[in-house]
Amino acid sequence: MPRAARSTTRWARSLLAVSLVALAPLVAAPGAVGHQAGDAPTNTRGERVETQGVGVNMEFVANLQYDDTGEAQGGSDIEFMKLGKKEYALAGTLSKGMQIIDITRPTAPKRVAVYDCDISQGDIQVWTNRGRVLASYTADGSVGEAGAASRCGRDLDLAADDAGTVIVDLTQPTRPQSVSFLPVAAGSHNMSIHPSGKYLYNSNSDLLTSGTEPFITIYDISAPAKPRFVQDFPIPFVPTSLGSESHDITFSADGTRAYSAALSQTLVLDTTDPANPEMVGQIIDPAVNVSHQADPVTLTGSDGVERTILVVTDERAGAAASLECPGGGLHLYDITGDLETAPVKIGAWFIPAFTVQDGATCTSHVLRIYERQQLMTISWYAQGVRVIDLSGLADAATDPLAGPLNLAFGDGAGMTEVGSYVMPDSDSWSFKTNKIKRNGSFYGYSNDLVRGFDVFRYDGKSIGTVEPLKPRDLRRQLELQVEGSSSAASLALLAPVALVGLLLHRVGARRRRTS
Repeated sequence: MPRAARSTTRWARSLLAVSLVALAPLVAAPGAVGHQAGDAPTNTRGERVETQGVGVNMEFVANLQYDDTGEAQGGSDIEFMKLGKKEYALAGTLSKGMQIIDITRPTAPKRVAVYDCDISQGDIQVWTNRGRVLASYTADGSVGEAGAASRCGRDLDLAADDAGTVIVDLTQPTRPQSVSFLPVAAGSHNMSIHPSGKYLYNSNSDLLTSGTEPFITIYDISAPAKPRFVQDFPIPFVPTSLGSESHDITFSADGTRAYSAALSQTLVLDTTDPANPEMVGQIIDPAVNVSHQADPVTLTGSDGVERTILVVTDERAGAAASLECPGGGLHLYDITGDLETAPVKIGAWFIPAFTVQDGATCTSHVLRIYERQQLMTISWYAQGVRVIDLSGLADAATDPLAGPLNLAFGDGAGMTEVGSYVMPDSDSWSFKTNKIKRNGSFYGYSNDLVRGFDVFRYDGKSIGTVEPLKPRDLRRQLELQVEGSSSAASLALLAPVALVGLLLHRVGARRRRTS
């Protein structure tokens, strides 16, 4: 049930009609540019990044630069890990390697190491395997001469024309170690780790020029040092489109479903057997210019019924420079139960920013959904970072106004913007958090193409009490894995001893019976 009752007034209906007209140029946006070299910053900055911006229920806390050049920092993806009492942010970059940042004290982030891997894109995933913390790091297109000459290239004997994903050992965060390289000729724009930790799905994000046989490359990574190619899983080809290749993939928590945002289509896959996925459903929505990310969220409506909504981001024009905001928004589809085979659109949501944009990108980008807290964080390039209340999504699916023309700007379609912060030099690529307090407040971390690493604080007052989000301690998980391995090894050693004992016992019993 929504946290606050939301009434639809006559004025709001009129605004909706006007918005439909305003949306027309967005739907007819130009085609996306290629991603083969990764995204590029479009905003500008001074020698020092700005420290004063415009915030709603949010404040700026700290900034960390990846170098002292005074130029664009090239920040891309961001992930987190907790090891014992220490918490870390892992920040990808377009050319400066993986930045490993201690955020145990969010107000004073401190870089503790850099994994020298000069490749472009730097999408990151984190998982554990047999007592080790591992992370993946992508090369969109070839690693290039600089990548081959950097540490990851030397460690893994990479050539300039190699493309794919690097696996890194972060068990000791201050001493990252190269593990292996997964070659993918089409490149790794993004890759996703199956919840089992045993399979990696690669998204190359190539455009129509890549051909008429799009695919998702699947690797078995159960032995991280020796990844094994499984298959190029074919996905549908969409003619007269930007392209049909997967751009990003999100797995359900139980690993039985994958949601692939594939440029001109969005796919639902059955991944119960992750080595052999099957197609379940397909969305082709002309209102989505570039299907960039697709994440599910399951919530309970005021009628007590659970519904699953798929949130699809439109990275309009592939993050090319913009003329206006709000750019590409979030498109919402009901995929509850059997609807996953034929998803039903219930609306689209945009940030409440109606401005002329002077060449800096304005469109939705990387999001993260926190299902139990009914919240979302999302980056919006030059329009900074956003916090969105999702508590009304289940009810929105049954709203009489639900449908493709149900548009919302800041509030509506089951979503409400409850926090935001925009700097004059914002170019935020990703914005996520690793923990949320019971009062709804949290520190959020932005990895910015222009600004580098930013810390913001959302005060939580606009949502109130939530179920807290606590980061999982990977060190404890590693200990459990080691304990499990030790127990298995002990059992393996005890088995022959037990067998010998049993034989001796039987021999003794036979002797007693015959004596």
